Amino acid sequence: MVVNFQDLIHIEISVPDAERAYQILHSVFGAEKVQEEFAGFLDGEYNKVIHVGLGDVVLQFIEPVAEGSSWDTQLKTKGPGVHNLTFGVESADDAANEMEKLGGIKPLFTFDLEWKNMVPAEILKTEVGRVYMMDAMDKLGFHLEFGDNPMKEEARNLLPQTRYATGHDELIGNASPMLHIELVTPDLEKTYELLRNVFGSEKVEIEFADLLDSPFMHIIHVNLSNVVLQYCQPMMKVDGPMGSWYRLLEKCGTYVHNITFVVNDIDDVVSKFKKEGIVPLFDFQVAWEKLDEKMKAKRKPVYMMNTLDVLGFHMEFGEVISEEDRDALSEFLFIDLKQD
Repeated sequence: MVVNFQDLIHIEISVPDAERAYQILHSVFGAEKVQEEFAGFLDGEYNKVIHVGLGDVVLQFIEPVAEGSSWDTQLKTKGPGVHNLTFGVESADDAANEMEKLGGIKPLFTFDLEWKNMVPAEILKTEVGRVYMMDAMDKLGFHLEFGDNPMKEEARNLLPQTRYATGHDELIGNASPMLHIELVTPDLEKTYELLRNVFGSEKVEIEFADLLDSPFMHIIHVNLSNVVLQYCQPMMKVDGPMGSWYRLLEKCGTYVHNITFVVNDIDDVVSKFKKEGIVPLFDFQVAWEKLDEKMKAKRKPVYMMNTLDVLGFHMEFGEVISEEDRDALSEFLFIDLKQD
């Protein structure tokens, strides 16, 4: 039996200034604050919390206010970065027990949420279990958070249903659905085996990962529920900006390096970043035509922006290709770029 996660709820990120992180993404991409009532519910004496919708995902920026929390410790020891991924589950207790049994992943802590302050009493369960934060950072590059749905099952279908976790039916801002979360790890196969054994994850986008793989860095793509994790194992120390994966691994161990999207106008996005005082860490070419000889070679490079210190991850993006090429590329991707 493996742990079956439902879809991603949000990506939780420790940053020194949550409002600044939001303002950058709003100015550059047109990202929006979402779930403001829920973010306000979580905001308090320990952390400042802002939920930001970008593309199809929610980025939960956490600015530690009090000392000693897991988010504060991460910020002080590793620097800004992704703290956890939050998923839905059928049973939080069962998921936690299976994660410990199958992969040795134990609770970092548990906590209660005062759902009665958020959910009407008539649709709230009489008893709602605790929320689990599972200690997976050293193994996977992020912690894992989940809890039981607080609402009575018969009431769930009465609530408005939206296409994306952001609460919107359309993508937010100038960004595609998230392509992947990119991480560094010292051992690709060990990391993959853990994900496979505990969550039933599979290697995905194999042709795409093989295209990116090189003697400089080995790469695999693995799914965790509806998320693609691109794990990178640096194979040599490299000086200069392209050595960012190796340096991050040396400093933090397994950790999120960047989050990747596709944009409509790459020159405009880079220009807006520069107006915010953020420059490219580096750029590089991808030989898209090697995936399908009918695809045109992309002339514009993929950009890796130097945003780790302010966003908690580097922002990586390429420019959208033609509809014909987008259809061809979608054959190799786990996510749907076409968005029919």
